[in-house]
Amino acid sequence: MASLRPVFVIAALVMFTGPAAAFPLRPVDAMIERVASKYDNAPRLKDIRARMVADKPVSIEELKMLADVGDGLAAYAFAQRLMALNRTDLHGQAAQYFAIAIDKGRDYAVAPLVAILSDPNSVLVPVRLAHIETTLERQAAAGNPAAVVALARLYMQGYPFGAEPEKARILLRAHSTMDIDGEDALDMAMIIASRPPLGPEDVAALRNYLLMAARSPELGTRTAAENLLRRFPEGEDEDG
Repeated sequence: MASLRPVFVIAALVMFTGPAAAFPLRPVDAMIERVASKYDNAPRLKDIRARMVADKPVSIEELKMLADVGDGLAAYAFAQRLMALNRTDLHGQAAQYFAIAIDKGRDYAVAPLVAILSDPNSVLVPVRLAHIETTLERQAAAGNPAAVVALARLYMQGYPFGAEPEKARILLRAHSTMDIDGEDALDMAMIIASRPPLGPEDVAALRNYLLMAARSPELGTRTAAENLLRRFPEGEDEDG
């Protein structure tokens, strides 16, 4: 009888606290369950997503339907389909859906979004631009390195949000400890250095980016960073 004791204990747990208490979901299982159940009350959307994830045929209309309920993966895929049509009049719509994907944590949507925003042939209406800038600002404030780099570059190039070099510098000072690759880090350092005179905060941020760039596997990036580090000693402002 002693060997049956574990069985009785489990049975009692199920009887008095329910199956979930006896066998609680692990965090990963709970996450899978939430994702699986998101579209349980929308069988058509659930079917579209299942086909999309399985890399089975999904029409552009179906992708848009799924993207419009906030699915980041579908938003990215729909934007890619629009770009594949090679119509500049659709770039604004594609940018909007890339922004939705970014807002849902799809960082890889930042690069194609910046490519659209940097193309003067893209047709971008003010309402969409405002939404896109707000999305990038929100992601940058949350510490998303891709969004910080993208916004800084867009503010410096002056298109499509207008020339905002000071906003770029403020953004870069606030996020100078983020982890980015060497080439991006060197670019961010150059943005700060391009607006003299530099105060102590500017120099500290500049050096952080240069130290990242100095670890780059690219010889040219490393050399440029090391030369600039010598020009901006630690603890001094530009007039130091």
